[in-house]
Amino acid sequence: MRNGDLGTSGTRRPGPDRDAAVDDREGLGRVDPGDRGSVIVTEVSPFHCLYQDALDFHSQSRLMLGRSVGASSRLARASLLLYVASAESLVHQAAVELGRPEFAPLLADPARPIRLDDTLRLLPAIIAIGSGLSGDLSVAPWPQFSELLALRGSWAYPGPPSDRLAYYRSAAEGADFEPLQPHQAPPGLGIVTEDLLHPRTGLPRDPYALRPHHLDTTRALLDATIEALDRRLDGALTRGNRHRREPIRIIYPPGQS
Repeated sequence: MRNGDLGTSGTRRPGPDRDAAVDDREGLGRVDPGDRGSVIVTEVSPFHCLYQDALDFHSQSRLMLGRSVGASSRLARASLLLYVASAESLVHQAAVELGRPEFAPLLADPARPIRLDDTLRLLPAIIAIGSGLSGDLSVAPWPQFSELLALRGSWAYPGPPSDRLAYYRSAAEGADFEPLQPHQAPPGLGIVTEDLLHPRTGLPRDPYALRPHHLDTTRALLDATIEALDRRLDGALTRGNRHRREPIRIIYPPGQS
């Protein structure tokens, strides 16, 4: 059984390591199987699973920062990937569960994947409720979320060496080298802000420069995108916490559910 998943997290939401979740896993401790053992069945929500993992790495990254910047950044990279993976899971699950059966495979067929930002744009069109293709996708959070996806894509498709330049600065001889910030770039080098940061989100292009505060931006952006998509779907995406629910039934011994 997955460690820490049983039970309900209620409405806790202080800090990045807590998030509200309704998972219908209460009461399992009251089962008394005797010598026969017991068997349960649950419906897994990969979105809930991956989002909680991202939160955990997010918190660990912050706690580690004062001890090891390198370890903190490593945890931050893992957290960012999990945040994006949770979004992929959420959208594809919604296409299958909410979309019209004849159209759902267009967005949720792993054999014919399409880009996540295209899936987000098209999802309302295959669902029989919601505002369809209405809404201005040129305003926040859509361009910022597309940029987040492009950042993730740059790690998977890194391109030529000229696309992978990272700059570091030492404040004095013998001092550690730290990621170069835009205001620190010496004149004459031709280094501009866009060489260091993604312009819409401010997230660093250099994966080694990722820090816990960048995860704060990532999480806020993901949450805003989910809320915006939910509005386009008239609340169907999160109604009744359907995207987080992991209901459990006892299937053995009989009559225990």
